[in-house]
Amino acid sequence: MRRALIITALIIVLAALVFWLGGSMERVTLWAQSAQRGFQEQMALGLRALRAGEPGALATLWGLCFAYGFVHAVGPGHGKFLLGAYGAGHDVPVMRMVGIGLASSLAQGGTAIALVYGGVLVFNASREALQLAGDVWLERASLIAIALIGLWLVARAARKILWQTMAGPAVAPAGHVHCDSCGHRHGPELHEVQALRGWRDTALLIGAIAIRPCTGALFVLILTWRMGLVWQGILAVLIMALGTAAVTASVAATAVLAREGALGWADRLGRASWLMPAMEMLAGLFILLVALNMLKIF
Repeated sequence: MRRALIITALIIVLAALVFWLGGSMERVTLWAQSAQRGFQEQMALGLRALRAGEPGALATLWGLCFAYGFVHAVGPGHGKFLLGAYGAGHDVPVMRMVGIGLASSLAQGGTAIALVYGGVLVFNASREALQLAGDVWLERASLIAIALIGLWLVARAARKILWQTMAGPAVAPAGHVHCDSCGHRHGPELHEVQALRGWRDTALLIGAIAIRPCTGALFVLILTWRMGLVWQGILAVLIMALGTAAVTASVAATAVLAREGALGWADRLGRASWLMPAMEMLAGLFILLVALNMLKIF
């Protein structure tokens, strides 16, 4: 079963690369933007129906929010690129990447809630000010953070490649940290280093994505606050985040499975030890270039 999933993931990744390099992403972007505008109009109508007390209006609104989150994630966005590239370039389990995708999407919803209600209750901010903060300043902060993550991953991969080149096959086992003379530990074991790095990387990924709230979430929260539908709007945004997570988690899981397939092929050729840092290098470069492109630096 897992072998079939890995083969399917490799096919999906290759097809996506061909699709992207062929210039078809622009059509997907236009479709996603049009669909998001349509869902925003439907959500506005759903909110009016909810305020009027129409039966089934709340369930309809939440369904529209989930669909909006899904379509929003399908369109252009840095979250799925970051998680996909990281999953492809690092030795991380599938379920952890799925969890990161879910956590980052929910954290994005939390940022939108904090921005709207913090701005309204503390600073008495206008709708225009909240939209400017979310769509401009926080988006730039998120992209800068992602660019720095990409740069950091490139540097980490370069260090690994340099170490392998200099050490060669004579390097000692990475987990050996006991002193031969006294028998005491003078450093962490390999699994402890990997665990620490895993939690650090997880926090960085979630934080970089969560900085920038979803535009649709801001739209719903501002309208529901004005209508006095506070808890309904907050739950709607969390459900929207689940729709986003359905895409980002799937992209991350597919990238991990594709990486496992590529490493299995490289292992049979005796090149697995070199492929992993090379994939990490490429993943970091991809993340860096995507972030710089979205910042319109080049």
